[in-house]
Amino acid sequence: MSHVWQEREHQDLDDFLIPQVLVKSPVKQSVGGQHLSDAFSMWFRGFPNLDYKETALKVLKDRVSIEWQVKGDHLGRFLGVAATGKPVLYCGTTTLVMFDQRIHAYCADVQVSSVMEQISPDPYVAKKTVGDDMYLTVNKLLHLNLTQRQIDCLALLCLRCDSRVISSKLNIKYNTFRTHVERTLPLIGLSSSRDVFDWALSSNTLEILINIALEKICTKCD
Repeated sequence: MSHVWQEREHQDLDDFLIPQVLVKSPVKQSVGGQHLSDAFSMWFRGFPNLDYKETALKVLKDRVSIEWQVKGDHLGRFLGVAATGKPVLYCGTTTLVMFDQRIHAYCADVQVSSVMEQISPDPYVAKKTVGDDMYLTVNKLLHLNLTQRQIDCLALLCLRCDSRVISSKLNIKYNTFRTHVERTLPLIGLSSSRDVFDWALSSNTLEILINIALEKICTKCD
């Protein structure tokens, strides 16, 4: 956090992240260190004099939770709003999932609507859908062209949920879910849905698929 927010070295993160780091921001969800760098660049472009201060830090097993507060001035374009020169003050929480001293997931919880209220009279509507980058990355890693629905089914299987629970979360009939799975398994070289978790782990798609699954469950619950 010091490297990024205080030293402004947000373009050089390879020493801190795994290549397929999961990035969850209030603006977009994606995969990869470059996407995280781009997210940082967006904030610095809009508020180049950001002053970042941490207010609390908690560590629980593989998770690091950091509460922070930021202030600065709106001196550049941010989410389509041209510079206004107005001061901003906002706070948030960043959660890092870490293994072997490298970040596997970076999740920033920021009330962007609060920031936008300080610089623009127009209401901000947050997007709550899973980023297309997630699906594109899965297909790129697998060298396949699976549909989003097929990937959704695989993702929820990785959580090892009951099949009927999965079909409920996807808002499709159980038989439709089974059809998707039966058509997808041969494409990834499997004959049983019980092997999906181990397959995802060996194909380096497990973290991405679990992230998609969690988003589907959260969206359904909302």
